[in-house]
Amino acid sequence: MAAEALLHDLTDSPFCAKARICLTLKGVSFRRLTLTLRGLRRLRTLNPLGRVPVLEHDGRVITDSTAIAHYLEERFPDPSLLPADPAARAYCALVEDWADESLSVVVGAFRWLNPANRAVALRATVRELGGGPPVGWIVAGRARRRFRAAGWSSASLGYFEDRLRTDLRMLAGLLGDRAFLLGRSVTLADVAAFAQLRGLRRCAEEHMLEAEPAVARWIDRVATLPAVTRACVA
Repeated sequence: MAAEALLHDLTDSPFCAKARICLTLKGVSFRRLTLTLRGLRRLRTLNPLGRVPVLEHDGRVITDSTAIAHYLEERFPDPSLLPADPAARAYCALVEDWADESLSVVVGAFRWLNPANRAVALRATVRELGGGPPVGWIVAGRARRRFRAAGWSSASLGYFEDRLRTDLRMLAGLLGDRAFLLGRSVTLADVAAFAQLRGLRRCAEEHMLEAEPAVARWIDRVATLPAVTRACVA
């Protein structure tokens, strides 16, 4: 086993959760370095965008949760999180990309545009970053500006509810009677989608999962895997 890895992360970030889950499923020893305001300068020397997760391992710096997952797959191939069959691997990549690029926007809208959820999201983030209420105002403002730039505001929540219903129906169709999205074992597709949807459990929109019980059972099934439980402990 190589030297211990160092993961720069934030507990409440779904992308950081994705990286932690991959590391833990692979059995890779790692130390978490939770991002703080003081640590932001050093983080930017590793990733000029100043975003987490960032993985330091064996002299390499890997940014972005997908790049981290594929790096781990190459360095620690067992257990594999990517199917061997080319068609299944392509399917896995499509689901992962959809979770990262589309589903993340939907869940993020609930967290930052719905006042009922925003306070919870802010408490978790500010507790780790430090800096108190002023930092919370900055974080919330930046989040709202990102959505506003795309033309979305709290008035758009109905639109995002419709999108979530569509997404959950699609996931239910993909699951069918399978335990996981590609069959009997967890893949990167499960990790990516779960990392986004687990946040719904802390949102006022959690009740929407009741309409798709197969998806709710799948979330609970992934959440109770020992490696996932360890990775997601706050």
